[in-house]
Amino acid sequence: MKKSLIFILALLFTLYWLPFIYISVSGHSKIISSIDELPVSDAVLIFGTLVGKDRSVSPLLKERLESGIKILRQGKSSRIVVSNMKTASKVMARYLYERGVDPELVEIDPLADDTPDTCRFERKNHPEKRNVIFVSQGFHLPRLLYQCRKAGVKGTAFPAEKLEIQGREEYSPFTKIRTRLFRYTREAGLTWLAVLGIYR
Repeated sequence: MKKSLIFILALLFTLYWLPFIYISVSGHSKIISSIDELPVSDAVLIFGTLVGKDRSVSPLLKERLESGIKILRQGKSSRIVVSNMKTASKVMARYLYERGVDPELVEIDPLADDTPDTCRFERKNHPEKRNVIFVSQGFHLPRLLYQCRKAGVKGTAFPAEKLEIQGREEYSPFTKIRTRLFRYTREAGLTWLAVLGIYR
């Protein structure tokens, strides 16, 4: 009985993670961890996340925005797209302006409630299928690449945490492990929903 229970739990665990592992492996070649190695593209697409009630930029979002700025300034892209909900997308754009980015180089997508929305906006507004660099944290990139590919948008991706600007040394090892475990576990669940066509 005990062995059967262990077997069932192990099987369920494997099934839960299987889609995420699959899309992580299949999309691995599209994730480039060095800005110097990124291909020159038409735009860098920054996926949004929550902003503070006071319209402040969260640490995760700051990493993404700073990555976009650096990619732009290193000549790897000629434009930046900020994608989020209405107010949050304006906060993202304002951050770029305050960091010296020319407003003429910034495109705003104010209709993105989730990852698929961002992919669809890019596809709808740029049917010519321009070359794009996706920017988000590493835990998000496999699903992001999968869902954008489903929407007809392809490109390379940069994991924003590679800039190492958050001051991660301030967090205890336990906090880092717990946070990372939560994020990846959540992504595994969302990946199942995406594969089943529920989250699209």
